[in-house]
Amino acid sequence: MKTPSRITEYWNAVLRIGLDPVMDQTQQTRLFAVNAFLLIAFILTLIFVFVFVLLGSYSALQGLVIIPVVLGIFYFNFKSWFKVSRILVTYGLMGLVLVLALSDRRTGTEYILIALGCCSVVIYEEIGGVILSFAFAFACYAFYAWYDFYFPFTADPRVPYLLSQNFIMFLSGFAVLAQSLVFRFLINDYAAKLNTANNDVESVNEALKASNEQLKTFSENLDLAVREKGARLQAYNDAINTSIYSATLDHEGIFLSVNDPLLVASGYTQEELIGQHYKILNTNQLTGDQLQGRYQRLAAGSTWTGELRYKSKSGSLFWIECVIMPIKEADGGIKEFLSLGIPITERKFLEVKNLSAIQALEDIAFRTSHNIRGPLARVTGLTALLKMNAVGIHELNYVAQKLVESSAELDEATHELTVFVNEHQKIIVNRDQS
Repeated sequence: MKTPSRITEYWNAVLRIGLDPVMDQTQQTRLFAVNAFLLIAFILTLIFVFVFVLLGSYSALQGLVIIPVVLGIFYFNFKSWFKVSRILVTYGLMGLVLVLALSDRRTGTEYILIALGCCSVVIYEEIGGVILSFAFAFACYAFYAWYDFYFPFTADPRVPYLLSQNFIMFLSGFAVLAQSLVFRFLINDYAAKLNTANNDVESVNEALKASNEQLKTFSENLDLAVREKGARLQAYNDAINTSIYSATLDHEGIFLSVNDPLLVASGYTQEELIGQHYKILNTNQLTGDQLQGRYQRLAAGSTWTGELRYKSKSGSLFWIECVIMPIKEADGGIKEFLSLGIPITERKFLEVKNLSAIQALEDIAFRTSHNIRGPLARVTGLTALLKMNAVGIHELNYVAQKLVESSAELDEATHELTVFVNEHQKIIVNRDQS
């Protein structure tokens, strides 16, 4: 014996014949209602035939013709031919019931027509379909009544007509009631789902409300942070535009923007530099290998640092200590390049002067060492001879003459050194202070 749970599983399986997940709730409800009606009609037909065959009314076997029609409609639903199945449920079954009622009159079969007309309410979505089905059902019933009135009928003594009429009326009423209950159940189930969905929506709304509050707070904090960062960036930008050379260039080395300090140093205007290649300021200071190394570093997304010598519009030279960095996009690609530099022209000129002074000092030191060493060696040697009384009286004049000459050479060498030191004293002082 099947358990109630197994019966429920079979019932649900029959209701879902032809179910498609893309159907909305109304379409699903209509489909369940049609399948439920077919199943009820199938069961009631078997009960009706079985009971009246037991009572000896074998003409009730004609009702079995409804079984293949019901199974055919199930097949059409399974194939998703819903319009065909609806037409067969109403017009097909009503036509078949009319034929059965005319072939075996006074059994109450004609009442099934009214039941089918009532059930059309749960089958069709459009009101026009419902009205047309009702009209067809009453037309079939009226035709049966006309036919039964004008054409003689001979009763079969083996058929319990009164019992048959009452039984069919009961089954028709039960079918309508069962169909209504099924539809009511589906509507209640739909309402329960709507209620659950509404509760879920309310919960989501509450969560969204809380999220909105958090988002609002986050937005306010973000806005404050952006303003603070903006003010800080503006301060950095002001500082850069005050004392730092700044420019942006594309992949080809074309100027996209140039700030005021670089314009002042170069002597060009914005219109003269924007759109021009950076070589307009270049003095070809870097070698080919150095240029290739800089290009490779920047193309790899790395920063390049170094000292560059530029030439202004007037032809004067100026130096900057430069940092060139790639500006990347969100996907990691390089959008453009930012060049930042500080002026080091004075330092470079001072280095050149210091280098010249050092070279001059080395030259004069070398020259004076030769000019002093010889006379000083002679003075030292002659003095040593005098101390040792190794010089005769007749040689004193010669020694004195040599001492005078050596003294004059020493005086001239020291005078040259004094003049050089006086001329380059400022350079030496500036070098020491730096």
